[in-house]
Amino acid sequence: MSEPRFRIGPEIVHETVDGEVIAIDLTSGSYYSLAGSGPAVWELLVLGVSEAEIGAALADRFEAEQAEIGPAVSALLDQLRENGLIVSETEVAVERPALASSDEKAPFETPRLERYNDMKDYFLLDPIHEVDTAGWPRPAA
Repeated sequence: MSEPRFRIGPEIVHETVDGEVIAIDLTSGSYYSLAGSGPAVWELLVLGVSEAEIGAALADRFEAEQAEIGPAVSALLDQLRENGLIVSETEVAVERPALASSDEKAPFETPRLERYNDMKDYFLLDPIHEVDTAGWPRPAA
């Protein structure tokens, strides 16, 4: 049996702006911000990866040991699942994706997820899911 892989939930739209991921749950009306190394994790989730693949890719990119990265990734994935932003599925293994990297590794920042409900009524009122898929919002693949 292969390791579960994760993908962005079907009712989630997202965009990366100035290195910060903004995701909106069209079902609940909540929106989320991913900071720290969270955008790097999200970049991999868009590709449909496993937890181990995320940890390995972050270890290649950031100055941190797997002992620090692994628990941080696991905690973030738990939060993302609890909030319905990602779903897991079992698939056959694929080639491990790599994040864009340079010769120097960046310092590792614990990924952070923040949830906001202050615009919930507007998101649920506006038929945002009928927006042309070529522009904002971009539906999950």
